[in-house]
Formats: sequence, C-alpha cells, structure tokens
Amino acid sequence: MPKTKEEYEVVPLSPIRRLEKRVEELEKATKGGEKEFFREMVSIIRLNQEIVSELVKANDALRMELARVVPRVEELVSKLNELLEYIKTAASEETPTQAKESNLDKKLEELIESNKKISETLEEMLNSLEEVKDKLKRPPIVIKKKPLISPTPKI
Repeated sequence: MPKTKEEYEVVPLSPIRRLEKRVEELEKATKGGEKEFFREMVSIIRLNQEIVSELVKANDALRMELARVVPRVEELVSKLNELLEYIKTAASEETPTQAKESNLDKKLEELIESNKKISETLEEMLNSLEEVKDKLKRPPIVIKKKPLISPTPKI
C-alpha cells in the first residue's frame, strides 16, 4: 500500500463558507435562466481564485517566518548552553575567589580611608585659598608720601 504524503495548510473558513452558500444558492436557482446560472458560476470561480491566491500568499508568508525561526532557535540554544557553561564555571571557581574578595575588601577599605584623608586635606587647602583670596581682595592701604622738595619754594 503506497503511503501518500498529506500536506496541511491554515485555511480561513469564512471564505469557504461563503463559497458553499453561493453553490447552494446556485443549486436552488438552476430553475431560472442559463445566463444567470453561468454568471453565478463565473462569480464563484472568481471568488474561489481570490481565496486560492490569498491562501498562497498566507502560505508563503508562513513559510518565510518559519524559515527565520529555526536559525533563531538554534542561536538561542547555543547561547543558553554558553550561559550554562559560564554558570558551571563560576560555581566551581567560587571558593577560591572568596579569599581574593576578602583581600580586595581590605584594600578597598584602605583606599576609601586614604581618599577620605585626601578629601579633608583638599577642603582645608580650599579654605586656606579662600582666605588668601579674601585678603587679596581688600583695598590696598594708601600711604600718603610727603614730597622731599616742596612744590613751592619758601623764602
């Protein structure tokens, strides 16, 4: 017994239902004139062709989207595997790094203390510079000098 390959597609039902209703109407209306019958048949054939072209477009769009999904899923799986490798590596290296972290914490504390001291000295220097600036802004003291020779001679 030969196996037949069946293909499935996503088909909107509303156009098919309309087509079925039109065929039923035609069957009822066959009692009328032949011209009307042929017009209805041509109309049904056009509607059927529109449905087929819409299905072809939808099928092509679906195939294109599915073609894009496969590489993305593979990329996602590879990234997840890489992430798991990193997690496993980090878990196995966690114990030795704790000793390093305690040394780093001590060094960071020392750096913080030295930065605080530097900040305090900079503030003191800034205050001193402001005092010097204020002193320099004061108006100079004017001393009147007496001329050694008087401008008018005395007799």
